[in-house]
Amino acid sequence: MQDDDMSGDVTNKPLTQADYEALARFRQALRNFMAFSDSQLEAVGMGPQRYQALLAIKAKPGDALVSVGELAELLLIKPNTAAELVNRLESAGLIERVRDPADRRRALLSLTLAGAAKLDEVAQVHFAKLQESRSAIINLFGQPGATP
Repeated sequence: MQDDDMSGDVTNKPLTQADYEALARFRQALRNFMAFSDSQLEAVGMGPQRYQALLAIKAKPGDALVSVGELAELLLIKPNTAAELVNRLESAGLIERVRDPADRRRALLSLTLAGAAKLDEVAQVHFAKLQESRSAIINLFGQPGATP
């Protein structure tokens, strides 16, 4: 494998000090965004896992709906944890279960109007923050000493 191989394979090329600094800046930028996100979610009474679930359901391309199992995979949680989360979201009126027309035993998840409104309220703020931080995030690996 060549060093310039962009296939995603890891090379054994030693990292430079600049590489370590870029990784540290990137991790710091992630922590900063997550701290911002957590404070925004707390302000509207929504936990991060609920937000991530609503976002995953909304982000499914086209008219496709997400199953409980797919939600578990998307959120990197166990299926029983996803089922409990879905129950809480449904009880809160944020999502509803829809029977899969291809397999009536399987439930698919859809946002309710209230869920879509709540998600939009929070996602607007998150998206604006990402847009505001865009150039700093893009430059994290290009400019030593750059701060987000």
